[in-house]
Amino acid sequence: MTGLLVSTRNASETRAALAGGADLIDVKEPSRGALGAADPAIWAEVLSVTAGAVPASAALGEVVAAVESVHFADLARFQFAKWGLAHCGNLPDWRSRWSQRLGWLPSGVIPVAVVYADWQQAGAPSPASVIEVAADLRCGVVLFDTFDKTQGGLLDYLPVPQLTRLTSQSRQAGLRVVLGGGLCPATIPQILPLAPDYVAVRGAACRRGRTGDLDVARVRELCALLQPVA
Repeated sequence: MTGLLVSTRNASETRAALAGGADLIDVKEPSRGALGAADPAIWAEVLSVTAGAVPASAALGEVVAAVESVHFADLARFQFAKWGLAHCGNLPDWRSRWSQRLGWLPSGVIPVAVVYADWQQAGAPSPASVIEVAADLRCGVVLFDTFDKTQGGLLDYLPVPQLTRLTSQSRQAGLRVVLGGGLCPATIPQILPLAPDYVAVRGAACRRGRTGDLDVARVRELCALLQPVA
């Protein structure tokens, strides 16, 4: 069954997400971009709340961004971690840059490949090429997301037939599939036939958009959408 991934920015939001029934907590700071990294202190606070009850993932920003003074050993309690590939599309060494970042992750943390549906606008590599390289870099999951959160959602860039082909390519490469990128109650039913492992949300679970406060009732409603029809 498809689970619900909820992105949270602090311990309080994490409690709300868990109360609403979230199956996976993704820690990010939405004011810092699509994959904005939260501060390590926030990682620790969130992990103290999840306490192993559900898996947790960490967003770490973009591969091209300068690396902050992070102790990557602090990521060891996460199950998943990811960097984005925005502005990497024209870099001849984007594969090696990505590989280097993934090599910084502690053993046991599963790398997540990020496919930006709006890859051309983001200056990212094409979806098919990211999936192909991900399989060679020990990634275990592929997240389909959007880079620009103001210009439409996942299905505006990857209509269902195209998304079907890409999810099939991902599974053939041995990758679990997470679908996100501005999904909401109106669009989630359209992607459920693809049987993603998780549907990822932020804005749909918040009051006043993705930088607003997480709402328990909205998380519950989103969980209900993923329940199989009896």
